[in-house]
Amino acid sequence: MPVYQTNEIYLKEAINSILTQTFPHFEFLIVNDSPNDNQRIRDIIKNYNDNRIIWIPCGKNRGIAIASNLGIERAKGTFIAMMDHDDICIKTRFEQQIQFLEDNPHYGFVGGQAEGFYPDDTSALLNYPASSTVEELKQSFFDGVPFLNPSVMFRSSALNTLRYNPSYKVCADYDLFARLVFEHNIMGTNLAELMLRYRFHDANTSLNQYLAAEEETNEIQRWILHHE
Repeated sequence: MPVYQTNEIYLKEAINSILTQTFPHFEFLIVNDSPNDNQRIRDIIKNYNDNRIIWIPCGKNRGIAIASNLGIERAKGTFIAMMDHDDICIKTRFEQQIQFLEDNPHYGFVGGQAEGFYPDDTSALLNYPASSTVEELKQSFFDGVPFLNPSVMFRSSALNTLRYNPSYKVCADYDLFARLVFEHNIMGTNLAELMLRYRFHDANTSLNQYLAAEEETNEIQRWILHHE
C-alpha cells in the first residue's frame, strides 16, 4: 500500500480494513512515498503494534508507480493484493480472491466490484466486467479501464518481472494490465461481489490530469492494437 501525505482518518480506515480481513495470514507492506511526512505517518502505524505490518520508507517522493513497485519487490507471498491509502477493503476481500485464484489456476489476477463514495456519504456502484474468455477480456480494454487497481490481487508468478511503468503518471495500472493480457497472455477477471469502497474526494481533477489521462490511454490503446 503506497502512502502519500494521507489524511489520518482515511489512513486509519484503510489500515483497519486490511488488518481485520477474515483471511489473517499475510504481510502488510506500507510504502511511504512522502518522506517529509515520515514521522507523522510512522507514528500512526506504530500504534497498531501488528507484526504483519512491514514499513518501507522512501528516501524521496518518487510517485505511486515506483512506490508500488518497491512493495511488489519486497513481497514474499504467492499472491499480491494492491491497495490505496484512503480506500476501504470489504472484510472478506482477501479470502474471496485467494479462493478464486486457488480454484482457477489459469487466472493470473482478479479484481472485483467497488462502491465509490463521497465526503457527503453519497455513493455509487462502480461496475467492472467479469470476463470468462480471452476474447471478452481483450475487448474490455476498449470500453475503459477494466480493473480498479486497488481491488486487484495478482498471482506473484503471473506478475513475474512485470512492474508498473513510472513514465505513465495517470495510467500506469491500465498499462500493466494491458501488458499482462496482450503481451504475456495472462488471464484476469473481476468477481461479481463487492471488494472495495473507493473514496472520491471533493478536489476536482484538473484539466491537465484529464488531458494526461486521455493522452496516455490513447498511447496504450495504440500499443494494444499492435499486440492483438
